[in-house]
Amino acid sequence: MKSRVLVPELMDDPAIDPVEHRRALKGLRRVNRLCRTGKHVADDILKVAAKHSRNSMRVLDIGCGSGDVACEVAKRLDGRVACEVVGWDISPTAVETASSGVASKRIAASVRFEQADVFEPKDMTFDIVYCCLFLHHFSEEQAVQVLQSMKRLASIAVLVDDLVRSRWGWMLAQAGCQLLSRSPVVHFDGPQSVRAAFTESEARSLAEKAGMSSCVIRRHWPERYLLRWDA
Repeated sequence: MKSRVLVPELMDDPAIDPVEHRRALKGLRRVNRLCRTGKHVADDILKVAAKHSRNSMRVLDIGCGSGDVACEVAKRLDGRVACEVVGWDISPTAVETASSGVASKRIAASVRFEQADVFEPKDMTFDIVYCCLFLHHFSEEQAVQVLQSMKRLASIAVLVDDLVRSRWGWMLAQAGCQLLSRSPVVHFDGPQSVRAAFTESEARSLAEKAGMSSCVIRRHWPERYLLRWDA
């Protein structure tokens, strides 16, 4: 897969049926759980906290979806770093789903969700700003703008966890989405996400264009990368 194929994903449609949207979010929760997305993000947050000798963190999740990663991050930081986790999503259905989900979980840390647009960020700052499976939804120009917004919002570090564009990754997404969800939205969006994803070198180039040089990128299973930039 030498070149990106960027076409609109079904879940990006503002007119998507809320019932189908919630069904798709449920499927993505299973995918994130299997891929241990929350663990990977939390591990890097703990590394940043140790590097800066911080015992408390204010964290922002951009494009939070169902909020499962934000909740998992909060759980994994609990008892190690005092934290407040805020999730932003442009979709009211996603924010509603995430808010109802956190209410049913026993999380000691403060976790809340708000409707917000990353292209119109609020005037506030967080210690760490991260996104998961979000950057590949955009054109290169838009992706740079997203990273610039994240950089402005973050006082310590920016984390980007996303898919690697590869044939193996596409095959895993094709099989995994069929097994883990009955949602036709997930069945289409999962493999399409891989086709639209950036390679590690492309992600590094985007970060540099956004003013974030000297990024660290590590690969993790299954065909994903985690980019970290320290302010």
